[in-house]
Amino acid sequence: MRSPIVSTKLQQIAEQAVSEPDRVFNNLMYLVDVDFLKEAYQRTRKDAAPGINGVTAEQYAENLDGNLQALHDRMRKGSTEPLL
Repeated sequence: MRSPIVSTKLQQIAEQAVSEPDRVFNNLMYLVDVDFLKEAYQRTRKDAAPGINGVTAEQYAENLDGNLQALHDRMRKGSTEPLL
């Protein structure tokens, strides 16, 4: 189930897309916050292969809030390369 925060944000995008079909969405980063990333993490398969940096979902979860905050910070700076 989606959180109310994420559902509201996605609903806003959908409504804008319908009401303004010629609108180009070139930057949606302002909608991505740590809560959004947390829900995305919760929805990922935890039994999948490790990420490109070799970190498993279990390892990432050991410091989930800190990792998500660091990811958010890197995304805002435009630097989402994995930390090795």
